[in-house]
Amino acid sequence: MKKISVIGAGFAGLSLSLRLAQKGFEVDIYEQGPRVGGLIGTDKNQFGLAEQAANSMIRTAHAEALFKDIGLTPLSALESSKKRFIFREKPRPWPLYFSETVKFIGKLLFNLTRGKKNFSPRENETLQSWGYRIIGAPATQFILSPGMQGIYGNATDELSASLILGPLINRKKKDKSQPQYKGIMTGPEGMQDVIDHLEAKLKELGVRIHLNSNVKVKELSGPVVVATSAQSASEILKSSHADVAAKLSRIQMSSLMSVTVYFAKAQNTYPGFGCLIPRYYGLKALGILMNSYIFAGRDKTYSETWIFGGAHDNSILDMSDAEVLKTIATERFRVLGNKETLLDYRIFRWRNALPFYNVELEKTLKDLNSQELPEGLFLHGNYLGGIGLSKILERGDKLAEEIAGRYV
Repeated sequence: MKKISVIGAGFAGLSLSLRLAQKGFEVDIYEQGPRVGGLIGTDKNQFGLAEQAANSMIRTAHAEALFKDIGLTPLSALESSKKRFIFREKPRPWPLYFSETVKFIGKLLFNLTRGKKNFSPRENETLQSWGYRIIGAPATQFILSPGMQGIYGNATDELSASLILGPLINRKKKDKSQPQYKGIMTGPEGMQDVIDHLEAKLKELGVRIHLNSNVKVKELSGPVVVATSAQSASEILKSSHADVAAKLSRIQMSSLMSVTVYFAKAQNTYPGFGCLIPRYYGLKALGILMNSYIFAGRDKTYSETWIFGGAHDNSILDMSDAEVLKTIATERFRVLGNKETLLDYRIFRWRNALPFYNVELEKTLKDLNSQELPEGLFLHGNYLGGIGLSKILERGDKLAEEIAGRYV
């Protein structure tokens, strides 16, 4: 049985290890922290559940296969979650005015007729520049920008259009190997449910998990997968693969803060998945998840999760709980028009949690891909193209196939 080591027990490391174990590898996972799961976790309290970070994953064939393999029945989203809002003076299902909508459709159709080369992102083009070029300023400011900052946590004037839109635009038509969107799903007891079932399945397959471990790559025999954040990967590889570490050190990170708040009375003016908030209003929040309208049976009372963060907004993480709650109260009244008394809250602060999908990352990945990694070394994580859990899972499945093709 071929031995392989995986450094990092976040979702990327755990899900990859499952596939490797299923392919006959003897797997050891080394995790620096005291628990598995990375950012993913679920706080259970008297008012319901509070997710530490991701509240769900996209329901693709890869995700469904994972749930089946770990023996977990997925919880699907409510019908009410299909409704989404974007703030423009108030939450709106469609934030563009009539004249802006006509111009948006006209500009989009015109650029589509000019062919894929024109429509595709240019090298080192920001998402904002692409948007202004292809769909116009209003659609960029009030649809593209809030939508992308809700996923990537940063404004579009720095995000890379090539990294984010390139794979979508350049994919082949009817490519069945690409994940098809079927909505979202989670575990019945939250995302911690997924981690718990993953961990149990790994142990059942004989995978050894070493917590509180500061293992060095050069101490390990056989192939090694570094499945951590880019920042951690750079530190881990500094002494053994300095050239790779130097490239990874160029990747900037974004901080994240997730705040779940509970109220006795439900906000029912805007029932839906949530509301995205464009940067143009001077508000700190990136968006609001309306948890009680997303999944059934999760809360004993109404709850929302407010998302803050970005590569240039670390100050929010240094605010006290009282300051954070005051900010939410102020912005909640402005966005939703509500002033309900808070019952309880949970705050999760994640400094340097996510990769900054900017043009610099595009350049760094181009450099990384321009030459092969040293024999026996593999990288895996959300900085390699695709920040969501389903994208990480898809990439991990492909990586497991590649590793098995080399070593089995």
